[in-house]
Amino acid sequence: MIIKNKKIVMMMTVENIHGREILLNLIRSKIPIHAVIIEHNSKLSENTRNYLKNDFYNPKSFSEIVKGTEINIHYVTHHNEQETVNLLKEYSPDYIILGGTRILKESIIQTGKSGILNAHPAILPKYQGLDCVAWAILNNDPVGATIHFIDSGIDSGPIILQESISINDCRSLIEVRIKAMKKCAELMSKAIFGLESGQITPIAQDHTLAIKHPAFPNDKIKEVNEILEKTK
Repeated sequence: MIIKNKKIVMMMTVENIHGREILLNLIRSKIPIHAVIIEHNSKLSENTRNYLKNDFYNPKSFSEIVKGTEINIHYVTHHNEQETVNLLKEYSPDYIILGGTRILKESIIQTGKSGILNAHPAILPKYQGLDCVAWAILNNDPVGATIHFIDSGIDSGPIILQESISINDCRSLIEVRIKAMKKCAELMSKAIFGLESGQITPIAQDHTLAIKHPAFPNDKIKEVNEILEKTK
């Protein structure tokens, strides 16, 4: 395996669906994860625990995913605290993979020797920011996922890999969001293999095309669902 000697650490908030899906896919792809650093007991972690909650898809719980593995688990109250910095310095990872975190400080960003990878459920650079699945549907633009390196900006680092998804089989916004999340997880594994094999070269984003999107207004969700109904 081309990455067997690489040290990889994942960061996520407690039990969030996005992070669990990514971790599950990494393990299935036989990508060696040395440790997972989990933020818990924070306002953000409680909010993200219910993000993407739905009644039709739920990946395995975190404990089920890591059962039988040798992954080291660490719980911190905040990913930007010194405790996290100390853990990352101890592991000295080649790659850090994000599975749902807060915006990270420079002291964290600098600890990944080969970089920190984020999975963004949208097509960059146009769709930076929040709720980009919904904004893309509303604007009749492609929906998809992008794996990118993080930098000091928000969703602004070099693009590693991205793909669009079909929304023709989706009848609601949450269905599209889950489908985009699954694509994020799939691409994360591909991105790591591609970087290590030399088959992928990251590309800097054209920031003249970038739009920072705000939280999607609740009163427009009905409009998005009506658009999806017309894709039948």
